[in-house]
Amino acid sequence: MISLNEFQKIIRVDGVDQYILVNSNGNIAAHKIDAPQKAAEIVLTCGKNSSAIGKARFEHLLFSRENQKNFFIFPVGKYYLGVVKQDNINNATLVGNIVNFLKDLQKRQKKSQAE
Repeated sequence: MISLNEFQKIIRVDGVDQYILVNSNGNIAAHKIDAPQKAAEIVLTCGKNSSAIGKARFEHLLFSRENQKNFFIFPVGKYYLGVVKQDNINNATLVGNIVNFLKDLQKRQKKSQAE
C-alpha cells in the first residue's frame, strides 16, 4: 500500500475539495471530508457494488450533484477513494488529475521498494 503520508497529498490535487480513503472492511485509512463515517459507508457500498458489476473495468464512479460538487469513487488496490470535486473544475479534468496522482504514487512506491 502507498504511504498514507504521501497519499494525503491528494488534497493538493487540482479540483479535489474533499477526500476519503476506505479499506475493504469500511475502515477509514485517511480523510479530509465532512461526515467521514457516512461518507465511508457510501464509498464502501458503492465501490464494492461497482467492482462486482464492472469487475476489472471499474475505473471510477460519478454521482452528479446539483451544487456541482460531484462525488467520485475510484478503486485503489484494496481500497476505495471517494473524492468531492471543487465546483470550478471539469469532471474529466478532475478524473485525469486523480489518475495521474495515483500513477505517480504507484511509481514512487515501486521505486522505493526497489531501493
